[in-house]
Amino acid sequence: MGNNKSVPHDIPKEWLKKHDELICWQNRLVNLPESICHLSSLKKLSCSFNQLTSLPESIGSLSNLRDLFCVDNQLTNLPESIGSLSNLRILNCHFNRLTKLPDSICHLSGLQELYCGNNRLTKLPESIGSLSNLRALYCWNNQLTNFPESICHLSDILKFDCYNNPLTSFPKSVRCSYKNIKEYSKYSKIKKILNEQLILDLDTVSIITLFY
Repeated sequence: MGNNKSVPHDIPKEWLKKHDELICWQNRLVNLPESICHLSSLKKLSCSFNQLTSLPESIGSLSNLRDLFCVDNQLTNLPESIGSLSNLRILNCHFNRLTKLPDSICHLSGLQELYCGNNRLTKLPESIGSLSNLRALYCWNNQLTNFPESICHLSDILKFDCYNNPLTSFPKSVRCSYKNIKEYSKYSKIKKILNEQLILDLDTVSIITLFY
């Protein structure tokens, strides 16, 4: 797409039925139309590097969507309807202005990778532990001071990156939960807290990154 400020509303019906990817990154889009819900075959939506301040509520109708990329926009929230994307596997909302994630995100039982770094998050949803298939959680560079107790239920997580957050504590119940973790990043200011409270099986850790 060129440097448009909006996605055309009159997309041919033949296109809607045949295509499973919509890539509209690095434009000057300020919105996506509610009519995006007609893209019933869509499996991948990439609207990164634009000027979006919100996503349409109708996005929850994209029942076949597997990958959603909305990196580097001006999003302040995600629609509650996002919890209806039952086939979603990857959600990447790095580099936005999100202050919270919708509680409905915890309904995404098939979600495998969640990227929400470099936002303004002060907390994660209390039921985040219900994301039983989550393998990667990147929540670096936010305003998180703690994590919900349910995070200990993410027992199959392989990559966990929480550096550059003003963390003051970590759920004690996490101690024996992350035995399969492969990549773990931590910030030096909370180094002591995590060393005392988060005990990992070092035989399975392949990458540990310390930020100073």
